Amino acid sequence: MKDCLKKAAPYVMLAAAWALILATFLLGERIKEQLSLLLFTLGGVLMGFGVVGIALSLIRMSPEEQKEYERSEHDERNVAIREKAAMSSWYWTLYMLWAVFMVIQIFVGGLWGVAVSVVIVLHCTFYMINIHRWNKKM
Repeated sequence: MKDCLKKAAPYVMLAAAWALILATFLLGERIKEQLSLLLFTLGGVLMGFGVVGIALSLIRMSPEEQKEYERSEHDERNVAIREKAAMSSWYWTLYMLWAVFMVIQIFVGGLWGVAVSVVIVLHCTFYMINIHRWNKKM
């Protein structure tokens, strides 16, 4: 049953995406612009996930290729490389958030500055939570 749901999920997402986009077109001017943008955005995200899921389900690997792929996923060297890349990308993302924060504070200010500062605080909070979580696991 679980395998059946896993196989059907991309098609359901794609159908839901088309339904949201079609509903937005049909409702037209009867809904607020913000709701229209939200429905288009959700439809686009679902469409992206659905198309990628369908494309990935069509890729076939031989049993030998599948074993090699699984072995490389758990290889210590590859795990260490992914961890270093994740840490580096975390720092780069933090630097970009600070740059955007400074630009918004200088040129725009107001609510956008508050929103970006909340995102920066959440970014750092997630980092601290994950440090605590991984300290317990290791």
